[in-house]
Amino acid sequence: MAPDFRSLGRISALPGDVLAALRMIPELVDNTRAMRDHTAALERVAEALDRVAADTAALPEVREGIARIEAETRVLGDMDTRLAAIGGAMPTLIEVQRHLAQLPETMGRLDDGIERLSGLMERILTALERLDGSVETLQGSVEPLGRLAGRVPGQRRSRPATAGDGGESGGTSE
Repeated sequence: MAPDFRSLGRISALPGDVLAALRMIPELVDNTRAMRDHTAALERVAEALDRVAADTAALPEVREGIARIEAETRVLGDMDTRLAAIGGAMPTLIEVQRHLAQLPETMGRLDDGIERLSGLMERILTALERLDGSVETLQGSVEPLGRLAGRVPGQRRSRPATAGDGGESGGTSE
């Protein structure tokens, strides 16, 4: 069955805002492409967030370790004054000293993880700002098309039911 193009003759009779809205279609296409480009990074961002979540999962253990180290190092302040009295406990002091030697490395790893997390969060915020701008632009571009859709000849319009009319405006306007 051949397509029916009888309604094409009425294109010249379309209101000016319909033609203006049709001219906006290329802009909508560009905006949609921009949204696709901006949201393409979201999968990588989600993967990065999963890695960040895995990295930060160790933070409670690190905090506990830091709390244990803090508790163990509180005695160091009094160590200088009691050093003569604890000469027999020197092996224990050396063991505590070994644990303290690992603290800078642990703090360095924690600092690196927090730095990576901060960078990822900045990238996420930037991507979300771009996405927000694209969505606002697209929404502004689509609103005239929505209004226009109800005015196109051949469209069925439904209206709220009023007492005694049954609800729909029965038929098309072809």
